[in-house]
Amino acid sequence: MNALIQELDDRMDRDCRRLSAWRVVHRTTGLFYTVVLIFVPAVLAVGFTSSETPLGKVLLLMAAVVGGLNVTFRPYLHSLNRRSAVNTMRRLRDEYRADVAAAVEGELLAVYRKYAASYATIFEERGGELIDGRLSVEEPPPDPPAKPQP
Repeated sequence: MNALIQELDDRMDRDCRRLSAWRVVHRTTGLFYTVVLIFVPAVLAVGFTSSETPLGKVLLLMAAVVGGLNVTFRPYLHSLNRRSAVNTMRRLRDEYRADVAAAVEGELLAVYRKYAASYATIFEERGGELIDGRLSVEEPPPDPPAKPQP
């Protein structure tokens, strides 16, 4: 039983570390893209260099490439869901560890089953979001069903 408990705890811990690392990568990349998209047009507009010079052509090409990458990967770079997934996993892991510490030997299996199912559900939802890669705003909630007229 202790091996199961430790294995789930290790999986959650690994997942939390990976999420934190990817969160840093996404924020850093998004910040770099934003700075390039602000800086390049400003340099060309002020006249520090002309778009006819080799430097100007490189800056224009860089702005075009970074602009395309920014639009393509925006759901991953600026997603609130990805940012909140880190906190969700940390909270789930803390709750799991507290319940394991409070459980007596007979209840450990029930705690393991409950949190293994919760973790699997959260992991599957995150994977679905990653595959979908929504480029639009979140979908509005469905309209409530109409009440029948008497």
